[in-house]
Amino acid sequence: MPRFKFSTLAILLAGVGAAVPNVQADPAEHPLSAGEPALLPQIVITGTRTERLLEDVPVRTQVIDRATLERRQARDLADALRLLPGVYLRTIHGKQGQEIWMQGLDGDRVLILIDGIPAIASTGSTVDLTQIMVADVERIEVVRGATSALYGSSAMGGVINVITRRPEATAYRLQAEVGAYDRRGDGDVPHGAHLLGRWSRGGEYVSAEFTGDWRRNDGFSLQPERFAQDVHGIEHLNLSSRLDWNLAPRSRFSLRPTWMQEDKTQRVSVSLPGGAEGRRVKEETVRQPGLVLDLNRATDDRSDWRMTASWSRFENQTSERSVAGDPLTRRDAEIVSRRIEGQWNHEWNRRHWLTLGALARDERLDQTKDNWVGGVVVGSDEIEPGARHRNQEVFAQDNIFFGEKSEILAGLRYQHDSDFGGFLAPSLNLKRQVDSGGGRLNLRAGVGRGYRVPNLKERYFEFDQSSLGYRVAGNPDLQPESSVSVQIGAEWLPLNSRAPRWDVNLFHNDIRDLITTEFNTDLTEQEGLQVFDYRNLARARTWGVETGLAWQISRDLRWDLGYTWLQAEDQDTGRTLPLRPAHQVKTELIHQRGRLQLSAGAEYQSSEFIDSANTDKSPAWTRVNLRGAWRHGPVTWLAGVDNVFDQVPAAGDAADFSPKPGRYVYLGLRLDGPFGSQ
Repeated sequence: MPRFKFSTLAILLAGVGAAVPNVQADPAEHPLSAGEPALLPQIVITGTRTERLLEDVPVRTQVIDRATLERRQARDLADALRLLPGVYLRTIHGKQGQEIWMQGLDGDRVLILIDGIPAIASTGSTVDLTQIMVADVERIEVVRGATSALYGSSAMGGVINVITRRPEATAYRLQAEVGAYDRRGDGDVPHGAHLLGRWSRGGEYVSAEFTGDWRRNDGFSLQPERFAQDVHGIEHLNLSSRLDWNLAPRSRFSLRPTWMQEDKTQRVSVSLPGGAEGRRVKEETVRQPGLVLDLNRATDDRSDWRMTASWSRFENQTSERSVAGDPLTRRDAEIVSRRIEGQWNHEWNRRHWLTLGALARDERLDQTKDNWVGGVVVGSDEIEPGARHRNQEVFAQDNIFFGEKSEILAGLRYQHDSDFGGFLAPSLNLKRQVDSGGGRLNLRAGVGRGYRVPNLKERYFEFDQSSLGYRVAGNPDLQPESSVSVQIGAEWLPLNSRAPRWDVNLFHNDIRDLITTEFNTDLTEQEGLQVFDYRNLARARTWGVETGLAWQISRDLRWDLGYTWLQAEDQDTGRTLPLRPAHQVKTELIHQRGRLQLSAGAEYQSSEFIDSANTDKSPAWTRVNLRGAWRHGPVTWLAGVDNVFDQVPAAGDAADFSPKPGRYVYLGLRLDGPFGSQ
């Protein structure tokens, strides 16, 4: 296989850099600056659904800001969250995308929002983080634990809120990047490419922004001599635009259309009778248009309200064909989601901040499968025709202030589900601020009830992969899950910017009727292939500690460190829940001087059981990534290495669940500037 020609790439990028016009850069687009980091007050919204200063919010909230996204050179939401302590990224079964786990709860129980609107998940289940771009993101807010009183079903483990930026300046950004795997990359080099373009125009009455993001990766094989690929090839396109009208001094209307498309290809091998190898090509396409309408109005200095309506259609087609091109199977799925929500906030008596809201949501899922048998197409419905889910919700919250240093946040949410009836979710959070000569200590405690209704996939989906030796069966008798989550934490904010900042959070989640995927012995014996189905686990519990440290060691050097200890137990059997490692460490060292910025990030995860019987374990693993950026005027050169030490799973070891992609090296170029400059 040809090797990566860095000299050729450098010449090409140098030619692009030489052709760049001499324009002035927009300082807001460049986090690279000498000296101490600017500790500006940061506004967050997710923990309380109202705007609050991060250091004052009563619900523990973590923020990944725009400067961090740029430093880590994140390509998608998975990249953006990778080094956040307590976050576990896992490959989605059968999809090879990435899902998020928090506090021992998987991606089905962590709610992903984009500007407060739930993201649609593939086939009605887990959201694929690699499908969400971050090129137009202002910040990402993370809230842990059961927040269903604020956000409803699927928020048992927490909420990730991706907040896009408002078009406030007339500027543009262009970025190009190419990279290559080591010897395991498929096809000719470069094995990957990334193009990004963004344009924005600010105005007193009308502002607009358009962003396009295109990515390509040829795939990856742990054993290049084999036909089968371990990681698929992919081509991905995100388009988004935003138009804001300032209708009046206190009113704003936003229109946000989006488009996402994705095409994947993977070579797979199956066992044929007699032990022969069957070679096939698996293809998947995704098309997702979406539209959000948002109206905000402040009626006076003490009240404001917001109305949001959204629509999205998720079209997914997966197919298998022979190497010769003969079709074998095709599966078509369509998810249509519609949602409308209103919220009103009011300050009362200077001691209360009241929030009232309501929403209605409708989701429809259709899925069919075609099999080619002897040249004849045999079609079937994998989801019961007309499968639909509707719910209406109302919520109320009161933020009560006791002076300037103590407050209580009490909330209650009622959901009426079309299939499961009504459910109440209360929550209570307390915060106490303790000042000393050296800084501030924030003490927080919260308890909340979480819940999640079974999604359409878990109830009706028949995922038939008989050609690969298994089948996953839906279960229409599933019951809703519920949980009680307790969070107790402390945060130290020193006055001296060089002193370490730290936080610690203890969590405890009791879960009832947790939905799990289990091996069905009876059906396996009857059908002669592995059959899995969804079941309610009577009682489960997760508990542990999350810690974080941020230390500005010197003017040019900063160190971030996070450690998480996790325990997860099936209370009926006493066994450890699978895929929940006891230990996780994440760290990042950042050096910044003048035009140059360098960073090294590392992840460690201990071994974990991969089955509910606790008989098989996936080994511990460590990954190290490097990033570098050098700015010269409007031009920024980018470079990075993912998985520096090329740590990959053992070839042929089905019990090794560590991340698959090997070492990946890339170079890039970014151009920023305002329009109209010469």
